[in-house]
Amino acid sequence: MQQGYTGPEVCKITGISYRQLDHWTTTSLVDASIRNIKGSGYHRIYSFQDIIKIKLVNKLREAGVSLQKIRLALKNVKQILGKNIDISDVSIFSDGKSIYVITNNNEMLDLIKQGQAVFGISLGPIHTETEAEIHSLYPEKISATNA
Repeated sequence: MQQGYTGPEVCKITGISYRQLDHWTTTSLVDASIRNIKGSGYHRIYSFQDIIKIKLVNKLREAGVSLQKIRLALKNVKQILGKNIDISDVSIFSDGKSIYVITNNNEMLDLIKQGQAVFGISLGPIHTETEAEIHSLYPEKISATNA
């Protein structure tokens, strides 16, 4: 049987209030995937993966991302990467306005714009490449780039 955590335990682990957790679960932003029973005498039971997702939502909220955008991003990540995706296996980024995911193909996709591709440029390799080109074309000027 899978290890489960009650709402108060999840709150202690994640640092969010029970009211927040209850709201996010009631509105289906996050799930209590082991047991999501409503009513007196019953407690929701959250899985480890549920807690990871709750922490992700909390971090995005702290970054200023609206719940509406988070909800859309979580829906789109399932559509883009598949329903069986382990959320722990992806890298998610945000600039506070949008939310991005890096796929297994090392593509960065905008989850708010339903998977629109985004590109990034690492300047380290460009620096090395440019230095080599200058050295090969103008060897006398290589010392100027190191100054």
